[in-house]
Order: sequence, then structure tokens, then C-alpha cells
Amino acid sequence: MGAAAFGQDPDEAAQKQIIADVKAKTLEYLKNGPSFSCTEVTRRNLDASGTNTKWKLIDTVHERLTFIGQKEEYEVLSVGGKKPGNSQNRPAGLLSLTDLNGVLGAIFDPKAKAEMTWGKWESLRGHRVHEIGYKVTKDNSTFTIGKKDLTVGLLGVVYADADTGAVLGLTNVATDIPAKYPLQAVTMDYQWEYMKLGEQVALVPLKADMHEKDGKTLVWNEVEFRDYKPEAMKKTSR
Repeated sequence: MGAAAFGQDPDEAAQKQIIADVKAKTLEYLKNGPSFSCTEVTRRNLDASGTNTKWKLIDTVHERLTFIGQKEEYEVLSVGGKKPGNSQNRPAGLLSLTDLNGVLGAIFDPKAKAEMTWGKWESLRGHRVHEIGYKVTKDNSTFTIGKKDLTVGLLGVVYADADTGAVLGLTNVATDIPAKYPLQAVTMDYQWEYMKLGEQVALVPLKADMHEKDGKTLVWNEVEFRDYKPEAMKKTSR
């Protein structure tokens, strides 16, 4: 949707102010976000053919995530429908809340010197949002991929709530990956939503969708956050 649905586009000065407000809101969220517990569900899929037509569900991992005072703790509940043993660690390659917040930091930290441009009005899950394009060069990036922690650039779009400035959606593509590096085509799609935690309404992760190509094999992780409960939640208002 564009101007016809949401009114005229903001002028250049207003666009700069919108971007500044979104940056400030995001940095505040990273510093003083809510405390909670929830269930994190990860569906791990592979396409060994590399054709994007022969996907196979490898397993589904259920975990309990507790996030209090900006510190996370995970408890594996089941892997492939089976309860874990007493010494079960998190399977490798799963998304953590630290990873998710790290993506926001890699884009909005002033040191990233992200280039941001207001694009257009959009609608996301019923919210009126600003579509803001961004680019973080490899030289300024803190975002890494792979076992060797290769630093890459980031390119994508942020969807920020027009009423609050909060980031409700984020897409990105990892750039500057050497042609011979094992991982290629690394893309991510993250979503956040306002949910009721006790007597308050807070911004929390909703879902994530991550793709990459590891050699010939295509990898696709679908992540869902649900069953939220408050945990000594810090004050966060909409």
C-alpha cells in the first residue's frame, strides 16, 4: 500500500526524523526490552538436491526460552518429538535471542554507520509501517556467518510501526561473501509483534525464517516464538 492508503509520503526532513526515531526506539529496546519466557519452535529443513524443490523436514526442536535482565537461558524440551537426555545441549545452528538482538544491533548501532532511506508506506499484519531500506558495508559490520565467523555486509529492509517506531519486521541479505566460501545465499526474515505479558503490552519476537546454501545443500530454518509468559518483566510500554 502507498500514499493512496496512508496519505502523502513524508517530505525529506520528516523522513530523516522518522529514521532517527526508529533508531532511537530500537536501541532503547535492545537496552531495556521486556523479560519473559516462551516456547521457541524450530523446524529444520534441507534440500540436498540444491534445486529448491525437494525439501525434507529433518526435525523439529522445541525449547523453553527464558529471558530476564537481558540474559537468556534455554531448556531443550524435545528434538524430533523425543524428550532429551539429562545432558542434552542445544543442537548446533539454532537461532538464539542473542542472535536475533544481535542483528538489530548490527544494523542500528551507530558504529555500523548504516545507510538508511525511507521507501514507502506499507502494511504488515494490520499495522501501518514505514518501509526503510538499509545497507551496512562489510568494513563497518559486526555481523558474521559460518563456523569461521566471516564478517559480511548487510542489505535489506526494515518495517517500522508508524505509531511507535518499533521494528516489526526485518529482512536482510548477507553481502560480500567470497565466491569460494562454503556458505552462500544467506538470507533472513525476522518478525516482532506486540503481545500482552501480564498487565503490560510488550514487543517480543514472533517468528524467523532463515535460508542459506551450504555447498550444494539448501538449508531452511523456520522459527516460531509462542506461549509467552511474563518473567519479572521490565517496564515496557507501547
